[in-house]
Amino acid sequence: MLSKNKNNANPTISVALCTFNGDDYLQEQLNSIARQTHLPDEVVICDDGSIDSTFQILEKFEKDTPFPVRIYYNKVRLGATKNFEKAIKLCKGEVIVLSDQDDIWLSQKIEKITEVFKKNPDFGYIFSNALLVDGKLNLIDGTLWDYVLFTEDIKRKFKEGNQIEVLTGRSIVTGATMALSKSITNLILPIPKEWVHDKWIALLASAAEKKGIFIEKPLIKYRLHSKQSIGINMDGEKKLNLLEQLKRAYNAKLESYQIVIDQLVYILNRLNEVNKMTKRTNKFLKGKIKHLHERQWMHNYSRWRRINKIFIELISGRYHRFSNGWKSVIKDLFL
Repeated sequence: MLSKNKNNANPTISVALCTFNGDDYLQEQLNSIARQTHLPDEVVICDDGSIDSTFQILEKFEKDTPFPVRIYYNKVRLGATKNFEKAIKLCKGEVIVLSDQDDIWLSQKIEKITEVFKKNPDFGYIFSNALLVDGKLNLIDGTLWDYVLFTEDIKRKFKEGNQIEVLTGRSIVTGATMALSKSITNLILPIPKEWVHDKWIALLASAAEKKGIFIEKPLIKYRLHSKQSIGINMDGEKKLNLLEQLKRAYNAKLESYQIVIDQLVYILNRLNEVNKMTKRTNKFLKGKIKHLHERQWMHNYSRWRRINKIFIELISGRYHRFSNGWKSVIKDLFL
């Protein structure tokens, strides 16, 4: 374990950075980490087999920075999820701050995360808003939360403790803005390769009642460019009218229900394995799985035969608790 900072009230901070052919933007990200008002205690970098100049950029960073930098090169490509799993596992700090290779951290990012941790030492994870920029760092209208629809109503529900309900409805936690407590690594690791790491960490931690905390202030510039492997949809639901949303729902494959069901079963199984299941979580997850099964199977029947099942799900309140209310009713009835 890393030694404590001179101020014992501060946690030790690790940065988990994953790279792959990142020479276009990596240097700017490394510079932003080195310019933090609160420097990290270590940076752990896992490179997933880069064949560009990433190696040289990382080697120079290791030599030039005043804090420890540990670099690991994967002989076999792991992919983003498993590479982050490896980086998280190698971190020694009490707080692990995740980093993509192509963003820019605002100078007070670690300082703000440290302040939140000191006030909430039992947290599971922290995430923030982000400014949106293009490849040349020109600002794009709106923030990250505008596009993932993290609205004031959803924020209120999240604060009130309905985190698992929120997180099973939409993905609001972006890994590039995320920090997690070392204390939850036994819970979240290993990360299933079928999952994106940030969704797995947030959902599992909240399901185990290791709460998530959000920071309203943007702490990074989230870069949108053609080479990123994972990013937000700039044509998100916020810009679609109801008819357009229904058309998109019509074109979506019914297999999506099974994907979500499988993910929730994964969460149930992991919670049982580590003995972190609560009655509330168990009831919610099983209820949502049953509801999704009902929605999945009703599409095998004609519209008129569906009405009875839709009515039962509607009056029970399950459409509003587990799906998107009337939008989901309309989708199941007419599509």
